[in-house]
Amino acid sequence: MTSVVGSGEWRRLVAALDRADSVVVVGHVNPDPDALGSALALALGLRGAGCAQVQVSFDAEPFAVPRALRWLPGASDLIVAPEQVLAQPDCLVAVDCAAPDRLGRLLEVAGRAGVFAVLDHHRSNPGFGDIEVVASDAPATGVLVARLLDDLGCPRTPDIATNLYAAISSDTGSFRFPATTAQTHGLAAELHRSGIDHSAIATELFASRPIAVARLAGQMMVDAQYEETALHGAGLLIGIVSRADRADLGVSFDEVESLVTDLAAIGDADTAVLLKEDDDGGWRVSARSKGAVDLGAFAASRGGGGHTQAAGYAAAGDAEVISADLLHGLEGFMADR
Repeated sequence: MTSVVGSGEWRRLVAALDRADSVVVVGHVNPDPDALGSALALALGLRGAGCAQVQVSFDAEPFAVPRALRWLPGASDLIVAPEQVLAQPDCLVAVDCAAPDRLGRLLEVAGRAGVFAVLDHHRSNPGFGDIEVVASDAPATGVLVARLLDDLGCPRTPDIATNLYAAISSDTGSFRFPATTAQTHGLAAELHRSGIDHSAIATELFASRPIAVARLAGQMMVDAQYEETALHGAGLLIGIVSRADRADLGVSFDEVESLVTDLAAIGDADTAVLLKEDDDGGWRVSARSKGAVDLGAFAASRGGGGHTQAAGYAAAGDAEVISADLLHGLEGFMADR
């Protein structure tokens, strides 16, 4: 178990949530299953424990719960848009947010909260709350939320367990990634015993892709830039999805993130990178490595962050310029240097 559990900051977080009558749980901009599943699990637990006002929120433009995550328990009644969030909650908890800008408009609300807490597992997190619990050895923020709920004395209902299992299963790549430990599998077993339908969760996470997204993935793969000799021969694969590509097929920006998994599944390249253009013409870079590159350090050098083998950042310029920067810049962050 991660060393932060039971630490001074951990105890401060437990105490702050225990005495709060109003709590807002915030995930990062355009949340993934770990961010939203963790937020909903914590909110459901606090509501069940008697907290008077509990909300979940995140920033997105335009605001909408990602279509692929609307099945998560609590999504239909706990999530509110940033403009509907309590103006001055007793406590605001940012979950799975690696940097202040990942809160978007909700960073302003965090500044007005009685207590602003950060609960995260990204190595690049600089620490930016009144209470900072950052455990880079945790494979998912959902692992931290599970233990936090235990220490708060919140019963682990099937709905809470479903959110936690979705969070952990997703961020570990269905328990494939190196950060997955025996303890991770042990927690998954605990959640299984809590009454979840693990098969249904797996289907929602890994086997529910709309045909339009699948077609977009196919188009991206056909045009992907493969640099066989890059990264000292480890290989680099770059996929690009413009907003025009998305518009042609009616695919939203939040649905594109899953395509980095397709790129990462190609065995000929150690490192896979997805460039995706948002609706305003900006670019987000998502990268995955099998171990040759320290992506967290590289992303941090570009104003982003993440983990050693999974990271991202926002990039300026056009796709050609960003691709060139990747091709040359990643060489300076080889894991064996």
